[in-house]
Amino acid sequence: MRSEDTRGYGAEAPVDLTRATAVPAAPLPVDGPTEPQPRSAEPALAAPAPTVTGAPAQWGWRGRVRALSGGLIRPIPTAAETRYRLAEAAARQHLGGSRLLMVASPKGAAGVTTATLLLAHTLATVRGGSVVAWDNTDARGNLGDRAEVTTPGTSVSQLLEGFEWLVTSMSAAGDMSHYLRSQPSGAEILAGDTAPVSHGQIGAGECGRISVLLARHFRLTVMDTGNDVHASRWQWSAGAADCLVVPITLDIDVAQAASWMLDTLEARGRADLVLGAVVVVRPGSTAPPDAARLHVLQHFHDRCGVVVEVPHDPQLAAGVPMVFTRLAPATRRAWVMVAAAVADRIAAVRRDRPDQVSADTHRHPPVRDSSLPGPPGTHGIGASVTSLPRRRAQA
Repeated sequence: MRSEDTRGYGAEAPVDLTRATAVPAAPLPVDGPTEPQPRSAEPALAAPAPTVTGAPAQWGWRGRVRALSGGLIRPIPTAAETRYRLAEAAARQHLGGSRLLMVASPKGAAGVTTATLLLAHTLATVRGGSVVAWDNTDARGNLGDRAEVTTPGTSVSQLLEGFEWLVTSMSAAGDMSHYLRSQPSGAEILAGDTAPVSHGQIGAGECGRISVLLARHFRLTVMDTGNDVHASRWQWSAGAADCLVVPITLDIDVAQAASWMLDTLEARGRADLVLGAVVVVRPGSTAPPDAARLHVLQHFHDRCGVVVEVPHDPQLAAGVPMVFTRLAPATRRAWVMVAAAVADRIAAVRRDRPDQVSADTHRHPPVRDSSLPGPPGTHGIGASVTSLPRRRAQA
């Protein structure tokens, strides 16, 4: 079983970023004139980037010693603090393009809505905003009700009614604020339809229109999905997602349902989504025996990209609005590890910049068959979501 104490969140062994790799000197010419070498595009006297691993300790007694001495005594951080800093740096890394994260688990007790909110809050806090949480559940979703700020009362239905206006050049960026609930963390929330009389069924086509609007204004969309894997909007989500986050508990029925969902995704041609999935494990209703716990962790370690365990927090009680700043420090730190794992998975699938796309593609953009679950090219077909980039420990 892979070590849980890895890369700051629970997968590969951490990279030693405090040592520089020696670059071998170029051989001297034996004879003849020396050819002029092209100048590097990098500045010759560029200042070295600060590293997160080199800063003095901030946590525990080491941090108190540093503070009381006015910085004269600079203890090195513990291994746990270093891992956290590396994870925070990974969560901030450049991703490129607008990305869609699917949070899904077919069992209601898994905490999909809670995980959606926590991931959106964490990414917005660490990365500085440009994150939206989208309630894309089939039944009455409570993502908007769990938010700290629950106004305005608009939802996806009103957003769809304003779609034509919002996609025109006459629309301003601020027009989207009529449909979003701005949170203190910097995240925005697009609530689900809670009206007694629905404005209309939201299917794959409607999901596509919503995603177009969100992708224009946000770099990251964290999507709360329903429990019905056969619903058209769930299948659209699975086809369009760049990364899958699977919240589970250590209760065996919750773990079994999540494993069945992974089987369904593989059968629908999204084995890449399963291989790169981030599984978030929180304690169940009762503490299982150690053997049962290890069995669940081993199962998802073998199937998915990363398994991250997060602690229980009484602030996350079901049905209660979530105040992100009131969560325990251990909870917030654990979710930074989750955000780091997600960012690493997304960054592994490269997106071309608009200036790198051929002119012919601009003139003739691909047209999606409406029978397919998601837009083409959104999940990096042919790219390995498990081959991660080397982490850079830059502040």
